Amino acid sequence: MGNVTLFAKLLPFSAPTIISGRASLGILVLGGFLLLRGKSILYQTQGDFWKVFGIGILFGIHWVTYFHSIQVSTVAVGMLSLFTYPVFSAVLEPLYSGKRPSLFAVFLTVFSLFGVFLIVPEFSKENSIFMGVVWGICSAVLYALRNILTKEMHLHYPSSQILFTQLLATVIVVLPFSEGLFEMLSEPKYLLYQILLAGIFTALAHTIWIRSMSQLTVTTAGTLSTLSPIYGSLAAWFILGEIPPDRIWLGGGVILFTAILEVYRKKAEMEEA
Repeated sequence: MGNVTLFAKLLPFSAPTIISGRASLGILVLGGFLLLRGKSILYQTQGDFWKVFGIGILFGIHWVTYFHSIQVSTVAVGMLSLFTYPVFSAVLEPLYSGKRPSLFAVFLTVFSLFGVFLIVPEFSKENSIFMGVVWGICSAVLYALRNILTKEMHLHYPSSQILFTQLLATVIVVLPFSEGLFEMLSEPKYLLYQILLAGIFTALAHTIWIRSMSQLTVTTAGTLSTLSPIYGSLAAWFILGEIPPDRIWLGGGVILFTAILEVYRKKAEMEEA
């Protein structure tokens, strides 16, 4: 899913507008899939529906803050800031279960934030890198919460149904702020970008990712996801001409190293359980 970040730069519209188009077309793609497969979009209880819908609101805000992070800075900065989410998950998941986070998880979180510190040249709202990091970390926290809550619901409902509901929530929340949506979807080039973004990088990619939470080991899924900032940044380098400065590689290395450590810490924790 690393190349999805390129669309934040290729589409000359605000983050809410891009996300509104992405979610709207994603609903059409997933809705068609569910209809052809004869799958239901109904939930066992209204409580389950509203819970998934609420998670979808978090998901939509995560998308908007993520794309905005990239738009105000660079693809590399936005992606690396987002990939602090594994260590935030390590702290938030135990708290959600009523447990105390391990000291090592807290250490990883602090170490990951140190990597973010290395990326930022100046702590000022006038600095684009700093603002990209701020928005990226906000997105990371929201993404961690969304994944924790979605994993629980996936025990009872298929991934495509969960994503369909989350996309619906995203559209309802983001649409009022989507200036220029019709203009974007009426331009053939931008419409093609949105079809790729919604069909391949949203409906297909996120359905596979949600399903992987239950079918792949934590180590495999986590390691694969950690590769995203690497090939996403390389794609931005070759396609957009965004050459990451040395401090990005240094800070990014620290962030990705802590993310991989968290993957293996989680694996060891599960084996002991």
